[in-house]
Amino acid sequence: MVRRYHEREKYPSLPIMALSGRSNVGKSSLLNRLLGARVASVSQKPGHTRAIYLYPDPDLPCLWADLPGYGYAAVDKERRHAWLTSVKRFIREKRPFVWMVVDSQVPPQPLDQAWAAWLVQEGIPYGLLANKVDRLNQSQRHHQVRILAEAYPTAQWIGWISARTGEGLTALRTWIRQYLLHSPG
Repeated sequence: MVRRYHEREKYPSLPIMALSGRSNVGKSSLLNRLLGARVASVSQKPGHTRAIYLYPDPDLPCLWADLPGYGYAAVDKERRHAWLTSVKRFIREKRPFVWMVVDSQVPPQPLDQAWAAWLVQEGIPYGLLANKVDRLNQSQRHHQVRILAEAYPTAQWIGWISARTGEGLTALRTWIRQYLLHSPG
């Protein structure tokens, strides 16, 4: 059974892998696939994740953080601002490894690049997860690999994944194992 920790609960002392990205990019679907259980609520409506939730990984010595998305959400501007403030505070205090989840079908977006720049400014390590890769043909994948590598040169790793099919998750878990083994703290 996967236990869900609300942001107000005391955080366990495990390293944290945070899933971050624009609303409706597939963060919660990816989390469900990673954990092998439907722990995070999924919706077609942007802004469905409204708090920070932590989930222990059954196979890795870490917690996964499901963060509210940034950018458009089907809520008022003040609530979106409050979410962003909460997420930034969480990242500054807990210093997780942040996985920026992007849609592999969409060119790099200024909002995502600004978020990556903020992470670098704060000294937060991050990687990029290009989700929905199952929707791209080989030619499109090759093109997007180059584009994303150029757009996010400070990403520690860029993974090509599919929350729907599970493609790329073995490589992601392998990378995380190595990171946890060699990271300080």
